[in-house]
Amino acid sequence: MKRIILWISGIVIIAIIAFLVLTKYLSNNWRPLLEEQLKKAVLSSTDSLYRIEYKTLDIHPINGNLKLTHFKLIPDTTVYKKLDAKQAAPDNLYELEVAALVIKNANAKEAVTTKELKVADIIIDKPTLIIYNNRRDYNDIVKVEKENNKPLHQLIKDIFKDVNVGKIELRDINFTFVNQSNINQKRTSLKNLDITITDIKIDSSAALDKSRVYYTKDVTLNIKDYKIVTPDSLYIIKLENLNFSTSKNLLSLKKVKLEPRFNKNQFHKKIGYAQDRYDLTFNEINIMGFDFDLFLNRQKLYAKTLSISNAKIDVYNNNAYRKIIKNKTGKFPHQQLLKLALDMKIDELQLKKVDISYSEFDQKSKQVGKIDFLNTNGTIKNVANDKKALIQNPKMIAHLRSSIFGKAPLTLQMTFYMNSKIGEFDYQGHIGSFNGTAINQIVKPLGMAEIISADIQKMDFNIKANQNIARGLMLFYYKDLKVNVLKRDEDGKLKKQGFVSTLANIFVLNTQNPNLNGEFTKGNIYYVRPAEASFFSFLWKSLFTGIKESVGVSNEKEKSLKNTVSKVGNAIDSFKGDIETIKEKVHNRKERRQQRHEEKRQEKEAQKAEVN
Repeated sequence: MKRIILWISGIVIIAIIAFLVLTKYLSNNWRPLLEEQLKKAVLSSTDSLYRIEYKTLDIHPINGNLKLTHFKLIPDTTVYKKLDAKQAAPDNLYELEVAALVIKNANAKEAVTTKELKVADIIIDKPTLIIYNNRRDYNDIVKVEKENNKPLHQLIKDIFKDVNVGKIELRDINFTFVNQSNINQKRTSLKNLDITITDIKIDSSAALDKSRVYYTKDVTLNIKDYKIVTPDSLYIIKLENLNFSTSKNLLSLKKVKLEPRFNKNQFHKKIGYAQDRYDLTFNEINIMGFDFDLFLNRQKLYAKTLSISNAKIDVYNNNAYRKIIKNKTGKFPHQQLLKLALDMKIDELQLKKVDISYSEFDQKSKQVGKIDFLNTNGTIKNVANDKKALIQNPKMIAHLRSSIFGKAPLTLQMTFYMNSKIGEFDYQGHIGSFNGTAINQIVKPLGMAEIISADIQKMDFNIKANQNIARGLMLFYYKDLKVNVLKRDEDGKLKKQGFVSTLANIFVLNTQNPNLNGEFTKGNIYYVRPAEASFFSFLWKSLFTGIKESVGVSNEKEKSLKNTVSKVGNAIDSFKGDIETIKEKVHNRKERRQQRHEEKRQEKEAQKAEVN
């Protein structure tokens, strides 16, 4: 933005110089004189790094208006390479095209003698700006400011001693930022961008005015009704409004959406495999305490707070489709943050009234399981990937409050160690009392089990983990636990497995913890993450190992139970077979007896007929 302001000011100065020169020298040789002045101004202000081209220049000296069309600012790459060899090249290189530049009500005549320029309005229509960013280690920001970058008022002091512009409007900007500072080049583009710059004053006093940002009272950026299709064509990113103001030091976004282009069935039919489908809506996002100067100079996003309010996050998957096994090691959220092309540090990320939902269609049960985290609030502190910031504070800490299924209160604290090469993090939490039957909406479709009753009193857990393994402890307090083990029958309905359910409730599960003797069963957590498991799958399955041990199903007991169920099941199947064989034999004997009775009856009737 600093460079944008500078090139805007440069364009203004160049145009005004042209205006003054033409006003002063209205003769047949005005064009070469004008071109000479323009060339001199550009070379002087850019150290010969840029040249300009334009198509037409219309000037009306009487009313103080000017119009410049098809203007181009073109960098000289040869000069840039020479500057780089001298370790004097700037981090950014610019390409600029402007369809039209209009200056209104300039005091051109008076400015010639007073060197005090006043302009009412400047309109820049359809500018296209490309910034190539390649950060040089030798460009320490303080050194650059002091030694290489002269203040703007010093660059124009031989032409004007004072410049005042009421307002500059940039309409329909096409902006592209190309980050060449990393191994992989990153390109970010924005279209339909409007910028308004108000109350510009360029002189020595304005340079020291702390209420101004680069000689301006306010710079406002605005984007409305922005839409873009993601590269995979599966989603549309929508933005109702983006507004940024330097005077308010606030970046505000309204109605940000990641909207699927296909419904749930169409989505998985199109891609042909199991993959999370996202439907995201953020009604309001605000970034406050934005370090505008640092962003302009070094393209680093530093801010005091980023708040997300009234958001809905819906994730859906369908495991009836084939799974593509991908190694997700190194792809946890804090590890992905470190890979972002934009260097950043946000002191505090605030979440307010965020609803999170995950649902999955299960091939075995033919039902959709769903878990909700409603009304999620909290903070995440030190959201940072900038190396210098992480040297001072290498931890990102989250404090969250939510409600599972809208019924079970949850508090969670997570600590991410950002400099860890194996993605270390800790998490501990507390779940308050609730009726355990509430979790049937996820356990029944996805776990093929049903909670008949469960008085959940509380659950506390404390886990240390990295990208490979999780270890910890769970303290699970509950009463009156009874379950049904389910299976899917021939007509597709879930049906209770009576014998297995009875076996589980009587011989396997602890119906309460602590038991009647006051003995408490701790849930030891130990889980090795499969390479293809996601971060949230890792969290859930780690917790589940603690839940199983708490209710009496240790790994050894689970294996023993499976073997016992298998043996008993085989015995029952064999017993059922024997019963069927016996039934068949009894039926055959009955048929033979009936046949003999019929034969005897027929024989008696034949003998009686002979006697008669």
